Amino acid sequence: MVTKAINYFDTIPPLLLLILALTTMRRQGRDYIVWYLGGQFFFNGYANWLNELERETNLFAYSLNFSWAYSILSLYFARLYASRKWEWFILSLAALYQLNLIYTLQTSSTVADFNSGSFGAASLLITVACLIYYMQQLAGQPKENILTVRDFWYVNGIFTYYTSNFFIFLTYNSLVSRNYANIGVIWKIHNVVFLIMCVYFFVGMRCKALLEK
Repeated sequence: MVTKAINYFDTIPPLLLLILALTTMRRQGRDYIVWYLGGQFFFNGYANWLNELERETNLFAYSLNFSWAYSILSLYFARLYASRKWEWFILSLAALYQLNLIYTLQTSSTVADFNSGSFGAASLLITVACLIYYMQQLAGQPKENILTVRDFWYVNGIFTYYTSNFFIFLTYNSLVSRNYANIGVIWKIHNVVFLIMCVYFFVGMRCKALLEK
């Protein structure tokens, strides 16, 4: 029962956060984290549904999810930095990633491929983006308590997830090709870290709700 529940840690928490955002947050239009959560719920839910049908071709759903996630987070950090130079740099990297993904899908012999190299590279870039945000906060003198700033909690969640899962993404394809016996356990660790990220997002959403009152 516990194992079954862990399998849905990447689907149910995003759904609950989306409900929270839509019912308590006044403006979702430019909240890229809400868009990010929407993609996580859709693609991860689709992958879990395919898994329930006992199909072995659900890896492409995770590839689409990662593509969506990296694009949305690129937009998020471009807005967060509020710098034209950083915006062009981040969005250019995101465009290169998407072009590489399209090329990989066209040359791949199967839709079940998991592009560990691209996933690992994108995770590293997202981690660096989080570190730049931390450096900016340390270099400046914030006018308010950073613990009440929603973006601080959002970045904490993103940093925790992509840093913790970097090596999982980077080695997953190799482990699958070698029929590694404990691959299911590794992905459950991924889902637990995903849940932790959602907890950070929850705290961030509550901070925003308090500030809007």
